[in-house]
Formats: sequence, C-alpha cells, structure tokens
Amino acid sequence: MEMAIRRRLRIELLGIDCDPWRLCLAAFLPGILFSAVGCSGSGTESRESSSGPRPSAVGKSAKAESPELTAQVEAFCGACHGVPNPQSFPRSAWHEEVNKGFNFYFESGRSDLKPPPMVDVVNWFSSRAPKELPIPVQPDLPTSPKVSFRLTRLASADNLGQSNAAVASLAWRPLAKGKSEELVYCDMRMGGVGAIQPAVGPSSLRKLAQLENPCHAEICDLDQDGFTDLIVADLGTFLPQDHAKGRVLWLRGTSAGEYEHHVLLADVGRVADVEPADFDGDGDLDLVVAVFGWRQTGQVVLLENLSTKPGEVSFQKREIDPRHGAIHVPVADLDGDGRLDFVALFSQEHESIEVFLNQGEFRFRREVVYAGGDPAHGSTGIQLVDFDRDGDLDLLATNGDMFDTFYVKPYHGVRWLENTGGHPWKNHFLAELPGVHKALSGDVDGDGDLDVVAAVSIPETLASKQVRPDFDAVIWLEQISPGEFQRHSLLKGHGRFPSMELADFDGDGDLDVSIGSMRDDSQTPSIGVFWNDRISNATGG
Repeated sequence: MEMAIRRRLRIELLGIDCDPWRLCLAAFLPGILFSAVGCSGSGTESRESSSGPRPSAVGKSAKAESPELTAQVEAFCGACHGVPNPQSFPRSAWHEEVNKGFNFYFESGRSDLKPPPMVDVVNWFSSRAPKELPIPVQPDLPTSPKVSFRLTRLASADNLGQSNAAVASLAWRPLAKGKSEELVYCDMRMGGVGAIQPAVGPSSLRKLAQLENPCHAEICDLDQDGFTDLIVADLGTFLPQDHAKGRVLWLRGTSAGEYEHHVLLADVGRVADVEPADFDGDGDLDLVVAVFGWRQTGQVVLLENLSTKPGEVSFQKREIDPRHGAIHVPVADLDGDGRLDFVALFSQEHESIEVFLNQGEFRFRREVVYAGGDPAHGSTGIQLVDFDRDGDLDLLATNGDMFDTFYVKPYHGVRWLENTGGHPWKNHFLAELPGVHKALSGDVDGDGDLDVVAAVSIPETLASKQVRPDFDAVIWLEQISPGEFQRHSLLKGHGRFPSMELADFDGDGDLDVSIGSMRDDSQTPSIGVFWNDRISNATGG
C-alpha cells in the first residue's frame, strides 16, 4: 500500500508515467560512482528513463532562469550531497539523470522534501549544460632524454588460467621473512590471489589462493607466529549489488609455505580495502576496513584485535563511519601524536577525502581534506606520500570513474593535495587524464624529486565511441622543477588498467612500472611491466 501511494504521488508530481528501471551491468569496479540528482542517502546506477516528455532545451527559458526554480532545485537536489554541476553531462543526458534522482528520492522513503516538477528540473539542468562534453585534446608529449620504457607481457590468460581475469590490485611485497619481494595480484573477477617475480618472467607465477572476488591484499604477520600472512578484502560479487557477501579473509602463512583460509569479517557489503595497524598501541594488529557496499550497504569499520597470545586471533567489530562508498583507507600518524590515524576516500555521492585522527580508545575525529563537490566527480584512488619532501604526508588523488554514465569526462585527472597543517589541504591539479584510476609517486628519472605515473581504465563501451587512438592510457609526469611537471606518454589507446605498482622489479637501481588489466589481448597483457631503461640522471649527459 505504501509503495502504491508513493508511486501515485510520484506520477502526480511528475505528470508522467514511470517505466521500470533496469540495472546497467557494465559498472563493476569497487570505486564506482553512481551519481545522484535526487536524495537517497546513496548513489545511482544507469537505468531506463521515464517515458514522459523529454524537454529539449537549447537555451535558458524564463522559468529555467527564475530564482524561485533555482532555489527549489538547489534545495531538493542538494539535500544529501552537493548540487550536481550542469556541466558534468551533455544536455541530452539530463532527462535520464534527473529521472534517476527522482526515483531514488521516492524509493528512499523520505517525505521531508518538496520535489519541484520533474520537467522543470530537467529544463533547469539541460539549459545550463553543454550540447556535448568536450573531448579532451591530448597534448603533444615531449620525449625524455633521460628515460625510455619497454613494455613486456608478464601474465596473460594462459598463465593466469582465466581468459577474462580482472587484475584489481598489484603490490610489491616479500611473502616470507628474509625473502625477496614478489608482485602480489588480486583477480576480482575470477577470484585468484597469486604472486609473480617480474625479473624471472611468466614462468614464476604461482597461485596462492582461490577466493570469490578479492580486490586488495596486504602483507603482515597477524598472529605473530613468525610466518607472513595475507589480509584480503573480498567484494563478494564482481558486479555492484547491495548484499552481505563481502568478507575480510586471513590467509595464514604456514611453515610449509601454504596458506590456511580464515574469515575475519563476514555478512557485510562489498569490501574494497583492509589495512592492518596497531591503533590502540597494545602491540598487536587491528584492521581498518572500507566496506564500499553499494546503494544501501557500506560502512567503515575497525576490527579491534583482542588476541592474548601468539598464534591466535580474535576481533571485535567497531563501526567508525556508517557511510557507504569507501574505497581506500591508508594508515599513518598524520598529526605526529604517536597514534596511528587513517585517511578514507569516499566515492558515490559523497566524493570526499577525510582524515580520521585517532583520539584514543578507538575514537576518531574527522576532518575533510578534499571535497569533490559534484556527485559526478568520480573518485578512484589515493596515495599517502610526502610529495614535496617537507616532512609531512600529502595525498596523491585521482578522479576518473567512467563506469557510472559512460562519458569521457574532461574534468578527470590527477591532483596533489598538499598538507598545509589545516583542513582542507591545498589542491594542486597536475594533469587532465580522462578515466584515470591509479596514480603513484616515485623518482622515476633518478634526479632526486618525486614524479608521478598514472594509468587509465575506460569501459569497453566507449572504445569505439569516444576514445581516440591518441588518448593516453599510461603517463609519466616528470617533475622538472618544484611543482612543475612535464607529461610523457608511456602507452596510448584504450586503457583498461585499474591497478598499478611502481618499484625496482629487476634490482638495477631504477623504478619500473607494472600495470594490471581488465582485458587480455595482443595489445594489452593481463599484467605487464614497463621496464625503465634510464639513460642518464639529473647530473649526467
């Protein structure tokens, strides 16, 4: 009865008939944004548009310009998040975007807002929108006399054992004490967790575990028994859903070099990240967990380690933040008080980066570092790093999510958030890069300062529509003077690289770049390495 009344109210308000929605199955990454125009307390996904009239505003009508309608739109569309920027979508897209927002409001159960007529809201947005989003013009990129790169295939469908793997994370870590590092990967589509030695090649790949949908792994000795363990964030499903299938798994290392599977957290939404750290200073490792969820599920939780002796683990779950959409939760002592803090990147309609400062006894004070503002901002990742070498930690951040509405967005890119001691941090936009999903910093050319390498992941849907052959898929931003960067293209075309690692894989003293793909073909390996052939350094010829 309640749903029938709500639907009848919706039809009266809109003056149209509403068709059922359907889920757009193309969106799947853990960091996906689903932009919302209305208010639902969550994001949205691509659905069928309503069958009502489609305003075709090519100019601003008197009503669309009226202060009264502007106030109504801002009140309704900004009640739960920032008011969407009309410039975020082309004019033709706003009927569907507004319809999604209205549908989410009515399905949310809220009744405290007064929606304006939908046709007026569509006109308000579309009259302010561009006819088409401008396709970014890729700059003419200079070549560097210092560094050249060779791309080689490290893993493919053949040695991964799956034709449609989706390598969601890469990490250069030692899997046993006293042993050399290996490149640890997670395949979020087919469930594999494995490791490979890049300098040896494809023959060194070995499978460590078969899970459901792992998307991130960290290395530690959780039970302090002397053997290295893996802590894995498992989404529970490849495609976004509201469910309770997400898990945190402990792959406990044994003396035989194998891994026992233990579930540390279950019955939660899609888990995107987990980070071990001793938050209460009692000598054991706790876990901070980003439960991305989807529309209704999701939260940030902390698992307090209650273990009393080596070889055993026991945890108490504590909710730190009830919001969905958390992608990453890297840990550090950000305020220098001796207690470990963490940073959380929230996507979905929140689009914010916030520090959680440890106040003791598992209490945290939140401070906003960066706010994207527009719910279509498309956050995809962060890295904690002292980028300007001034003694405090900054953030390298990317926004490049295209898996929500399938448009090449000219405002996607890489930014450095400078820690200035207050909040928010200072925003430095480093490079425009549509579809960017990962950026990492390191001294690529050996001249003593930090450069940036960034990789793109663009939906297959856009391959033949908006992505040109001259698009950058992987770039290197060379820092040529403090805060000034020169852009170099390492790979062009249709990038499908949600994961990347930057490390000296062959031990020759320079940084190489590994990329993980959601596609495997003659041009794109599942896991590839750009070998750094550095010719000179900052003082050489």
